[in-house]
Amino acid sequence: MTKTQIALSNLSIAKLTTEELAQRLRNRPQTARAAYCRAGHYLGMVPTKLPSGRLLWDAGEVEALLAGEAVQADTAAIDEHFARKAANPAKLPEHIARKVAAKSLIAREVAN
Repeated sequence: MTKTQIALSNLSIAKLTTEELAQRLRNRPQTARAAYCRAGHYLGMVPTKLPSGRLLWDAGEVEALLAGEAVQADTAAIDEHFARKAANPAKLPEHIARKVAAKSLIAREVAN
């Protein structure tokens, strides 16, 4: 294995914090957090979520973005993200919870 291959293989294992990601992409950390919360990915990247709630982003994907390459989002990871959010009522925004309750009430009235 050449020195370049070793460096690239280490880069694919390396992870960045949200703050480091934001610094590399020249934006604010909240940009990536909000996009992940809303869409399940940020620019096609799906982070690893630690038990503490912190997000770690793949350094290789970040470098690929900076090199102008497209990053394909992992649809299974995105689906898992939304399933995890839906399973926890505390994560459901209040206005959405009210809409869901109203729709279920209307559906019950129509069924009767």
